[in-house]
Amino acid sequence: MKFKLMNKKVKWMIVFCIIALAVTGVFIYKNPHYVYVFREYIGVNSNEITLTPTQPTNITQFTLDELKTNDKVTFDQSLMLINTDYPLPDNYSPEISEYKDSGLQMNTAVHSAYEELVKAVEEKTKNRLFISSAYRTQQEQENEFEADTSTATRPGTSEHQSGLALDVYVRYYAGFGFIKTEAGQFVNSNCWEYGFIIRYPSFGKNKTGIKYEPWHIRYIGMPHAKIIYNNRITLEEYIFSLEDGVWYEVDGYLISRQKLSSNNTLNIIENSSSIVISPDNTGSYIVTLKI
Repeated sequence: MKFKLMNKKVKWMIVFCIIALAVTGVFIYKNPHYVYVFREYIGVNSNEITLTPTQPTNITQFTLDELKTNDKVTFDQSLMLINTDYPLPDNYSPEISEYKDSGLQMNTAVHSAYEELVKAVEEKTKNRLFISSAYRTQQEQENEFEADTSTATRPGTSEHQSGLALDVYVRYYAGFGFIKTEAGQFVNSNCWEYGFIIRYPSFGKNKTGIKYEPWHIRYIGMPHAKIIYNNRITLEEYIFSLEDGVWYEVDGYLISRQKLSSNNTLNIIENSSSIVISPDNTGSYIVTLKI
């Protein structure tokens, strides 16, 4: 009798497994983008990148004023961390300008990178990439937050107020629907090649506090975007992984996160051909040198 009952349980378990597999198969057939999301979640397309601490020679202290008049130095806002813990300063002024007579305002640092991304999407997927939201004023962000507190962030904590974030879509597919498209999947897997990251990745909610937003891209520049994507970390994790005053070598670049000294200086390697300096909105600057 006990043997018959065991056999009956096994049969029901087999039936249950068959039904579960069938339901899963139908779900995947109707929603193949979830397979893509899962693959990105586990990092199928990423390759870990190591930042190697180094001690470069020819380091010299320069004041901010000296650096701002140096034609080899570019100051931008690309590496600012903006969230509820690090809101935009009251005196913050975004460096924005109109993108290609489109009427859209975005951070000046983003223009050429976004243009290259648009071309790549069109070339690879035959889809045209559009922007539903770029730069927002304080008032516009207040309106967004009042209209949808579940998705929009509080005024002062939104990346859109910096002009560094873009919400993108293709025709008929916006929001989460964007990831259902070939263009959306291309952007999510490859936007790092153009200096962008998916700011709120599927694996990052416990770090960012915001659920997966496959449509929200954020410009941070190279090689930072490459490091973040391939190491499967968030912008928060990346910035705080850079130890104060340490120089790192990676992929033909030198990177250093520094606080201003008491005499208002940063350490820079002399005779560097290309230098990009950005505040990180946590009290430090991130210096990026092309070797």
